[in-house]
Amino acid sequence: MAEVRGFRFAGVAAGIKSKGGLDVGIMSADRPSPAAAVFTRNRVAAAPVELSRAALVRNRGMAQAVVVNSGNANALTGPDGAADAQRMAEAGAAALDIRPDHVLVASTGVIGVPLPMAQVERGIHHASASLRPDGFDDFATAILTTDRAAKTAEREVGGARLIGCTKGAGMIAPNMATTLTFVATDASGTGTAPRALGRLLARACAHSFNAVTVDGDTSTNDMLLVMASRAGPAIDADAWPRRSTTCSTIWPAS
Repeated sequence: MAEVRGFRFAGVAAGIKSKGGLDVGIMSADRPSPAAAVFTRNRVAAAPVELSRAALVRNRGMAQAVVVNSGNANALTGPDGAADAQRMAEAGAAALDIRPDHVLVASTGVIGVPLPMAQVERGIHHASASLRPDGFDDFATAILTTDRAAKTAEREVGGARLIGCTKGAGMIAPNMATTLTFVATDASGTGTAPRALGRLLARACAHSFNAVTVDGDTSTNDMLLVMASRAGPAIDADAWPRRSTTCSTIWPAS
């Protein structure tokens, strides 16, 4: 995959997955960056969804990193699960030397089982030390569960670069298609202001992730995140729609 200016990535094996393989990933920007996300509309949302959704609202659409684990969804885990999601964010912040509320978290895998925090924290430490501009393929592999292969895409528009990865192989229904998806771009300009980024994401989601169904099930952990490092060329957002009635994003909150 092409490198994206202002970002580094890593994926490592921490022993969370029973079958082995990469299972902790980090996507990190060089500085706090505009971010927008879409989350599950399931009434039951996993602890990482609740934490990341609140962090983006609190920070008005700014973030610097996302820490992801696969093999365990940290869903239906009660107060302990919420505390573990916070520990993931704090561990990521300590490893990257950034603010804890600028670290988003995501998890995917088995539901109803506590996170093995010793492995998770060890993986975060290892991944932070492994970050590199060309590490996106490892990151894309670390988010997988039952997928047969990594799903990635890249594009260059006006000199600005975008790369993305996604996971999901079952429980696919409208309103997010049961997935974790992460997109990094180095675009700058008005098109990457947090609210503008949110409007673009809402429009894209309405015609993609919110238009897919396989088996009618909806997940507890869905998350589609876009971050813009603003380290590349400017992209004008004047022609973008000002609002979407088909999909809501965080940030903006509605």
